[in-house]
Amino acid sequence: MRSTGRIPDQRVDWGDLRTALFLARAGSVRQAARALGVSHSTVLRRIAALEGSTGVRLFERKASGYELTTAGQDVFDTAGSLEEIVSGLERRVAGRDLRLSGAVRVTLPDPFLPILLPDFREFGSAHPEITVTLAVDVGFADLAHREADIAIRIAGEPPPDLVGRRLAIAAAAVYGHESYLEGRSTKDLEALDWVGWEAGSQMAFERWRRINAPKARVGLRVTTVSGMRDAVDAGVGVSVFPSALGSTRPGWRCVHRIGDASTPLWILTHKDLRTTARVRVLRDFLADAIVRRRAAIEGRST
Repeated sequence: MRSTGRIPDQRVDWGDLRTALFLARAGSVRQAARALGVSHSTVLRRIAALEGSTGVRLFERKASGYELTTAGQDVFDTAGSLEEIVSGLERRVAGRDLRLSGAVRVTLPDPFLPILLPDFREFGSAHPEITVTLAVDVGFADLAHREADIAIRIAGEPPPDLVGRRLAIAAAAVYGHESYLEGRSTKDLEALDWVGWEAGSQMAFERWRRINAPKARVGLRVTTVSGMRDAVDAGVGVSVFPSALGSTRPGWRCVHRIGDASTPLWILTHKDLRTTARVRVLRDFLADAIVRRRAAIEGRST
């Protein structure tokens, strides 16, 4: 076991342990900070505090990211068991909360944010004592470990510990801006310029492009949905987007509908939180909002 050279005080803070769990799972300080809703420096400070209290080095920083040491793996296993107990207790206590006040964390795919922002504004006016935090990402938050209270998720079937409703079928299509498409034929996808994800990306839409337009010129690659959206806005080329974004974006035109990219859209929460008043009222509000926008989400408004 590799020592940090410090004398441990043997007092371990749960917040520091939880930070180590998130860092071990993410492998990156940036991703761990984003999931925890804290700063980059806070993650590093908490890891340093945990290593100081235990007297051992828990992580090695490598080119591939942060990796657990042998001692770190032991801490991770123990902390994981403790996390299950703490998270379960938190969920059961929160499930009995009947107040329409407090914080609710919602996770949703990045492309769905623009179409739902007016609804979050309306909800805030109706329920000023409920504070909503949006975790906008392309990955799945872990509701069992309270990374979010409500998930708007594109998936075939949700895990058995989550409950909710299937609200729509999320469609996708190839979109381009009128400034780029004007005067161009859109019959041959490989004759168009594309905006793609970074090289080697395993994003589903990027895999679709590689299969269906393998010889197309990819003039620009990006690492975020917002970057891809802005590139299409600027007329750089075309790309694949969920219809929830593409069908409502000013100046965009549908070039090609993707039939095999349609997947159910769910609104979910952990079963222990389904009776929490603030979670329930926001979940029902968002479900109604999504149903009202189902035509756009399913690509029937383009």
